[in-house]
Amino acid sequence: MRQMRTHHEQGVEIAAIAAQRAQDPHLRALSRLMVASQAGEVKILQSWWQNWFNEPMALCSAVERADMPGLLTAEQIDRLKTAETHSFDALFVQLMTVHHAGAVAMADKELRGGGDLRLRVMAVSIRHEQQGEIALMHGVSGFAAVAQAVQNMFWDRVNREEKK
Repeated sequence: MRQMRTHHEQGVEIAAIAAQRAQDPHLRALSRLMVASQAGEVKILQSWWQNWFNEPMALCSAVERADMPGLLTAEQIDRLKTAETHSFDALFVQLMTVHHAGAVAMADKELRGGGDLRLRVMAVSIRHEQQGEIALMHGVSGFAAVAQAVQNMFWDRVNREEKK
């Protein structure tokens, strides 16, 4: 829960940049959706933590952050913040794809772990949402988008090449 919160907080940060700077209006709208969904999931995780442990959720350590799949470096975020207008959208799609792929890998790990049912349901939601957003960022639409969405419910289409 702590790691996904940390990961989502960074997702909110970089999506908020794109919501302001993206040139493509669809990418700006998708970025606003990313901010809303990930901020909402962070609130749920924090609420569960507080209810289960009766204490605030601790921050992730530097070691935990370094081992987190898809967590961008400060340099990558600075590159996004300072990107030229004409190259911003492509850089955002590249970096957010890496970030989302990391969240999918984290969600899959949670699903394999057999933990609390609520966390597993959230993991399914996160993996489906993030894979769908990757597809949208890369221009998948129509029947192909629907087909991918159905497949995303059952397996990780984003990180499958790494697993071979």
